[in-house]
Amino acid sequence: MKSRCYHLIFLLIIFQTGFAQQQVKLTLDSLLFADNQSQTEDRNKLERYVKIYKSYGKLGEIDKAETYVDRTIKLAEKLKLQSFIGRAYYSLGFYYQSQGHYIQAEDTYNKGIRKSQEIGDKRLYGDIYYNLGAMYASWSDFDKALSANLKAVSVYNELDNKLNAAGCYVNIADAYKSLEQYKTAITYLEQAVQVFKQSKGEEYGLALSYASIGANYFLADEKELGMSKTEKYQVALNFLDLSLGFANQLQDYSLFGTIYRTRAKILSVNGSSEQALEAFQKAIVSNKHLYNKKESALDLLALADFYIEHAQYHEATPLLTEALNIGEENHFPALQRDANLALSKTAEKQRQFTKALEYFKAYIRFRDQIFNEEKEREITRKRLQLDFLIKENDYKSRQHVMSLALQKRTLEARERKQQLELKEKEMRIEKLAFLQKQAILEKEKLQKESELERQHLNASLDRKYRDEKILKQETKAKLNRNLAIFLGLLVLGLSGAALLVYRAHRKTQQLNHLVLIQKTELEELGKVKDRILGVVSHDMRAPVNSLISFSKLLEHGNLGEEKLRAYTLSISQTLGHTSSMMENLLNWAYSQMQGFKPDLKILEISNLVQELVTAAEGDASHKHLRISFSQDSEAKAFGDLNMISLIVRNLLNNAVKFTPEGGRIDVKIQHDFHLVRLYIADTGIGLGEAQLQRFNSHNSIELGRSTAGTNREKGTGLGLTLCKTFAAMMNAQLTASPNDKQGTVFILSMPSKASAPKELKEFV
Repeated sequence: MKSRCYHLIFLLIIFQTGFAQQQVKLTLDSLLFADNQSQTEDRNKLERYVKIYKSYGKLGEIDKAETYVDRTIKLAEKLKLQSFIGRAYYSLGFYYQSQGHYIQAEDTYNKGIRKSQEIGDKRLYGDIYYNLGAMYASWSDFDKALSANLKAVSVYNELDNKLNAAGCYVNIADAYKSLEQYKTAITYLEQAVQVFKQSKGEEYGLALSYASIGANYFLADEKELGMSKTEKYQVALNFLDLSLGFANQLQDYSLFGTIYRTRAKILSVNGSSEQALEAFQKAIVSNKHLYNKKESALDLLALADFYIEHAQYHEATPLLTEALNIGEENHFPALQRDANLALSKTAEKQRQFTKALEYFKAYIRFRDQIFNEEKEREITRKRLQLDFLIKENDYKSRQHVMSLALQKRTLEARERKQQLELKEKEMRIEKLAFLQKQAILEKEKLQKESELERQHLNASLDRKYRDEKILKQETKAKLNRNLAIFLGLLVLGLSGAALLVYRAHRKTQQLNHLVLIQKTELEELGKVKDRILGVVSHDMRAPVNSLISFSKLLEHGNLGEEKLRAYTLSISQTLGHTSSMMENLLNWAYSQMQGFKPDLKILEISNLVQELVTAAEGDASHKHLRISFSQDSEAKAFGDLNMISLIVRNLLNNAVKFTPEGGRIDVKIQHDFHLVRLYIADTGIGLGEAQLQRFNSHNSIELGRSTAGTNREKGTGLGLTLCKTFAAMMNAQLTASPNDKQGTVFILSMPSKASAPKELKEFV
């Protein structure tokens, strides 16, 4: 069960990562297409290059990122935009660093430093040293790591950038952790946490700091911390839980790997085997998507050691083999040494002594290769510890000097403020003098303006005389123009009157055509009504005569039980046919008098059709007919419940009536987004081609002919006409077509729920 859970977690992370990479690839494709379309070398193209190499960097395609970084640098030099060059070096160095190409990263970062000094970009200068500090710490060059972080902190303090300075504190803490000075590392991390807490949106900084504090508590000596092992482990787990909370918000896999790895080690030491195994598995799943293969291999070794401790050698072997392959592919001698030693122990425990000997020989070879390097590193490490402490003291003294310099600058700022206040007073005095001079000039200006005003009055009188002359000429021209407009309007009025007469004539023709159509429809309705009266006069006579004869026989009282039952059955069938005929006749007449208004609702017609099919099975059983009902799924149609019931009932009665014994009737419901279709197919005598054309005609209201069924059942010829009339009133459509085998298929097409008005309520 747990392995399934880990597999699901792994698939989820694969999906999320794959989806994010897919989004980056889509963005990259659009950028490349736009770049190919544009041939102009301008700032837009330069900014597009930046987006392209950043996209390649996210995908881990460093070679292509290098190509576009080079293009960015060349175009930026051509356009004299030096800031793009420095940032390009910074990004490329970061990509090298993330892939573990530290020599190339250091060389690229140094180019970026020189460019930032050249253009005076202090922020870029600090950012590069920030990354260098982290990189030097990763290959244990703590002297360079401290120097780089101190330079970054100096710049960030000068720019009053406390957040990035806090990031440097985290890097310094990592260096102290590598030097096994865990308590000092915790002190720097606590300083970083205080800064991150004061700023919004710094969840990553808090998650990283809390994870590092938890790891340092786990590794620190309990005596140095002044607490027991149990307390120390609990404090470490608490900090890891805090970090995990922020990491879940960010969905950062590098944080997940670090947190779960440390958590697994603590739980393993505490004896919580199942929880430790779960944490190891989560660490491996998280690091599968990181470029840092060494971290993934170390997680594999840690989990393999856990399995070996619990004698689960078959689980440990594939993990060790995978770690060994990573070591061989990436040239990690220490990793190959540890993997070979663990594989040798595992093979020995499994009594595979030949393999154990081969792995042990490989272990000896890598151990001898690494021994001298480790010895030199140990000597260098001790020397660096001393240098590191010296540089730290130097850093603290620099901080003290900087604080004194800040105090000095504060005093200088106060003096400048006082000088500015004095200058402001002098400016006010000068302003008063200026205002006095301005008042004198204003007085002279008013005198000149009065003189100009007299001149303007004289000029306006002359202009007024000229304007009156022009006005007379314009009035005459206006009269001529108005006369022309009147004549034009008169012509337009006559044209409009002619148009109205023409439209009235057209309207009269249309009304005549409409009256002709209505006359034709009324004549057809008259024929239908005459036919109905003939049907009623003929079909009503037989049941009435039967009832009269039966009543006379009952009066004489000489009927036997069998004859009485036979007469009763015959009269019942005759009255049933008469009742059905009268119901159809009344419904049709009611609809023609426009008194039948459909009550349209959203209906679940499957239950309704099922009930009608069940009711028809009784009559079908007398003729040994098989009735089937099927549907795609529950269908919701837009129509009138009673009308649909009448239509389906008439169609089923006709199918039973015209299908010979042993036949089949299939009822089926299909629906899509817009329509719900009800199919009633029989294997009866079917409709002829002329009957099908007449039935499927949209304008046909002709009454059908009464036809006897296969067992001489009676009919009125009104049922199909009524069905088609009611279907049209519900905005539905009833059509017929030949059945593939034999008989006829009637199709009732109704609007679905999606086509119904939104304000209608659903009727179940």
